[in-house]
This record gives sequence, C-alpha cells and structure tokens, in this order.
Amino acid sequence: MLHLRYFIAVAEELNFARAAARLHLSPSPLSRRIRDLERELGRELFLRGHHHIELTAAGTSLLPAAREIMRRVEAVPALVRESTGSCPHTLTLGIAPEVSAAVRTAVLTALSAHPDIAVRLHPAEGERLLRALHTGAVDLALVTEPVGGPGVGRAELECQPIAVVVAAGMGFDERTSLRLGDLAHLPYVPMGFGAGPTPLASVEEVLRRAGARRCAEAAALSPDGVAHVVAGGQAFTIVGRCTGARKVFAGERVHVLPLEGIDASITTVAAWREDRLRPGGALADPVATLRGLSAERIRAAQQSRGQLAAMGQLVEPGIDSSTEPAAGVFDRSVPPGFSEGA
Repeated sequence: MLHLRYFIAVAEELNFARAAARLHLSPSPLSRRIRDLERELGRELFLRGHHHIELTAAGTSLLPAAREIMRRVEAVPALVRESTGSCPHTLTLGIAPEVSAAVRTAVLTALSAHPDIAVRLHPAEGERLLRALHTGAVDLALVTEPVGGPGVGRAELECQPIAVVVAAGMGFDERTSLRLGDLAHLPYVPMGFGAGPTPLASVEEVLRRAGARRCAEAAALSPDGVAHVVAGGQAFTIVGRCTGARKVFAGERVHVLPLEGIDASITTVAAWREDRLRPGGALADPVATLRGLSAERIRAAQQSRGQLAAMGQLVEPGIDSSTEPAAGVFDRSVPPGFSEGA
C-alpha cells in the first residue's frame, strides 16, 4: 500500500524532490521504492528525463485505480467509527493558510457545542486538504473556492473583497483606490500558499490579459518573500482585503487599496463528503451546525449591507468578516481599519 501512496505522490507532482518533500522522505529512497513497484508490476510507470518526468501509458492507467484503492484504505477508520452510530472522539478539521482568523474562531466556537467531539486542526494547502477530504484523512475542510469534484458538500462562511498591495512612497500615498493601468510600471507577484489552484487564479488571469508583467522570481517566493519584494517597491500583489494583508504585511509600510474595474472576491467554505452524512453518523451534527453558522453569517452580512446602503455607502457583495480596511499605511502596532469582525 505504501508503494501506491508513493506512486500517487510522484504522479501528481511529476518531480521526485517535491514528492519526497510531500512524503517526508529523501528523493533517493523514494526513487528506489518506485523502481521496486515497477519491477513488481513488470512495467515502467514513468519516463525519466534529466529535468522532468512524465507518466507512461501504464502509469496513466494505474493512477486513477491507485487513488481509488488508497481512498478506500484510508476511509476504513472512519467507516469503522461511523458503523457504531456514534461520533468519533476526534474530528479532524483541515484549514488552509488563507482562511481568516474570524472564520477559524467562528467555526471552532460553533463546533464546541458538541462536547463529545474533540477538534484537531490540520493545517495544509487547499489542494492537499481536498485530497485528504476525499480519502477520509480529514473530516471537514476550511478552504477557499474553487472547491470542485462530485460528492462534495459546502457551506459558505466568508466572502472578502480583493485589494492591491503597493509600497508606501511609490506615488500612491494619497490614493483611495487604484486601477490596473496605474500599476503598469510594476511587475506582479502572486500571493501563493501552495502548489494547487489559488483563490485568486481568476484575478491573475485578468492581470495577464491586461498585460501585467509577472515578477521573474515569482514561482520561488514564499508569502514572506512576497512581502519583502512588495514592501521594497519592486512589485505589487493582490490579497484578500481582510486576511492576506493582515497576515502577511504586518509591520510593513504598504498601502492596501481597492482595485477598480475587477469584480472579484475570496470565498471561504466549509467542505465535507456528502456520502459521510448518514443520519446519526459522525458528521451529521457537525455539518448541520456549520450550515447553521453559514446562514447566520449570511444574514448578518445582508443586514450590514442594508445598513450601509441606507447610509449611502457602497459595499461589496458577499459575507464580509470585518469592516472595510481604511486605505493607508499600517504596521504591527497600529493596524488601521482592521478588525476580526463577527
């Protein structure tokens, strides 16, 4: 079974170093185990080049079957627990890096209404959490859209507008918003949290079509690296106005400004496998609780928008986890306009 797990990792990453890091192994032992699997099956599964690898026809055929086998194997503990009709002692809650503190707190508070459940947080990139959700390695996942695939249920928990981040002293100090044309002299660096699809992928496509230059070092930059490049005045980035700026740019002298002409937001959802919602099963009550939380947050957002509209203020659609941040420079000691919200 372990050999199949190793095969899946290499097939998905198409890179032994990345697959080894994902599996917490060194590349050489991983390569040997793949060779062992190929000898056992009597077929080569990968075409190996100097700088890349790709699946052979046999490897392509094996991949979906291997995923299904591992999904069934990893789902066994959950099936055994649910067969008793009682809740598991531990509920594993996956959480992606871009999920806001407000959502995390609201979800943990809501789930605390179930004293027979101990919640264990499992931080990981969104794409890996969705794979873990399908295999049963996590019970629920807090991730950002897009959340695809059949049999996955979801409840919306937050929708925050996007913003552009630029360094102070770049000519935008008196601005309250920006358009893409204002940024033509700066390259764009994406705020990536992992190897999978990002919640800002659609915005990045708009930037590409508009001719924005991508920073040459973008692919190798961590969120902290992005903060250095942007705060140093060498690029701009796009973040969630309430979450990304607060987490990554605390302590930096930057402006976080609305981006005109692009209607986009980052939507956070709780996700689960629908086939695990057997009445009386382990997830039935927690999922019902999260659906209720979603409804409460939607109602609160609608009421807030109605109040602001009555005051003549423009507001963004969706569920906003905090008041709109004020434009301007902020640092760790005085984060202007940011609040955790309801």
